[in-house]
Amino acid sequence: MNKTLLTIAVLGLLTLLTSAYYTAPADSRIGFKSPSLELGSDNNSLSPLLQHRGEVVLLTFWSSADAESRLDNMRYDRLSRLDDVAFSHVSINLDRNVSVFNSIVAVDNLDRTAHFSTSQDVQESIIKAWRLDNGFHSFLLDKAGRIIAIDPDEHTLMTLKKGA
Repeated sequence: MNKTLLTIAVLGLLTLLTSAYYTAPADSRIGFKSPSLELGSDNNSLSPLLQHRGEVVLLTFWSSADAESRLDNMRYDRLSRLDDVAFSHVSINLDRNVSVFNSIVAVDNLDRTAHFSTSQDVQESIIKAWRLDNGFHSFLLDKAGRIIAIDPDEHTLMTLKKGA
């Protein structure tokens, strides 16, 4: 009887610890699971991160009104097209005008499959969840969706190993 109770207690404790691990709070800081990312009604509420589940992802937020974030996005886009990179690039534009976004993607010669615009109805929630109120940032996410770097430099991205 004591072994049965002990076994049940241990299994209960393991279940509790395991469920706590999977429901860890999301936060846009290094070491935390990344917040959710849904782009809103204009994009059928899809999350572009879902198609890259299990991959290392560089998630970039930018706007045409912010020159530094636009230039960073262009740089990351170019890096992501190199043959030996070990990350996928997902770029989220927070402009309020989709036609401006489409024009910039064409003018800057960006990879259209990696760049997304957001609905105005979700922009504020994205800014809040990802802590973008003081400027746009890029987040390097590991295969489990945890943030491992913020605004990584080229050297950091190029030292990532494929398949690791």
